[in-house]
This record gives sequence, C-alpha cells and structure tokens, in this order.
Amino acid sequence: MKKFILSAITTLTISGTASAFVPQMQFFVNNQVAVARVFNTNFQPVACSGYAFGRTFQGVVLNAYANNVIIAPGAFVDVYVHSNFYDPMAQAWAQIECQATWF
Repeated sequence: MKKFILSAITTLTISGTASAFVPQMQFFVNNQVAVARVFNTNFQPVACSGYAFGRTFQGVVLNAYANNVIIAPGAFVDVYVHSNFYDPMAQAWAQIECQATWF
C-alpha cells in the first residue's frame, strides 16, 4: 500500500511539472524579415524552444532557432528570420514549445 501511495504521489508530481505546451503566437512578414512573436499568458515565467520559419517569394525556406528563451509573465519575445533585398519574405510560421519554469 505504501508503494502505491508513493507511486501515485510521484506520478502526479512529475506529470504536473513536466508538461510542455504550444504558446500563443503572432506572425509578421516584411520584405526582409519574418517575425514569430511568442506570448506568455501564464502567471509564471516560461522557457521556450523551437524554430521560426520564413519562406521567400522564390520558395526558399529559412529558419531561426530559439533555445530556452525565458519569457516573463505577460511579456513576449520576437524570433526573427532574415532574408535579403533581392528575395523578399512571403510567409512565416513557427514550431515552438514552452514549459513552466521558476528562474
């Protein structure tokens, strides 16, 4: 019985702290830059990692990596993907996941 209670408490503790989620995002496209804006709508800091992508008019896909970026509650972070003047950006998207942290 003690093992069962201990395993239940451990499972609930680990599952409550080890969850990742997809944050709220906005995307902006300019001639030379594609921006993925990641928002923290939680009441605690989050650490986010993932890729932001931008597609140019000629079809080239460029990306930028964000690794464990800390976002304060109510704040946001921009991830930029740059192109050159001769092949402007046409589209932006991202694959970013966040998890709660207490940094």
